[in-house]
Amino acid sequence: MDVWNAKVSFDDSSGAKNRPVIVLDKKGDSYVVFMVTSHGHHPETDIKLVEPYEVMLDRTSTVRTDRTFNVEKGRFNYKLGELCPDDQEMIGMFYGRVKGGKKIDTPYVKS
Repeated sequence: MDVWNAKVSFDDSSGAKNRPVIVLDKKGDSYVVFMVTSHGHHPETDIKLVEPYEVMLDRTSTVRTDRTFNVEKGRFNYKLGELCPDDQEMIGMFYGRVKGGKKIDTPYVKS
């Protein structure tokens, strides 16, 4: 589970932002990722990395696990590092919940 800096499009396609992402899977010429943010918005599904310094992030790094995002290969800027084993295990469990494009439905996140 590599962590990269990539250009991620906004949901409404109004633009994009460079941000850290965790690569989960490959589908053709694009990759399935979880987005990393500095502030969580969904307390039931956002998680904080155990060892963010391993991948040059600060301790306020929050992984958005309510859904996955697809990022084309050409939108990746540079590799930040690889998650520590504890973070890989935790991220893997959450990915299993949303694999295949499913969204988690909670009071905070409606599909």
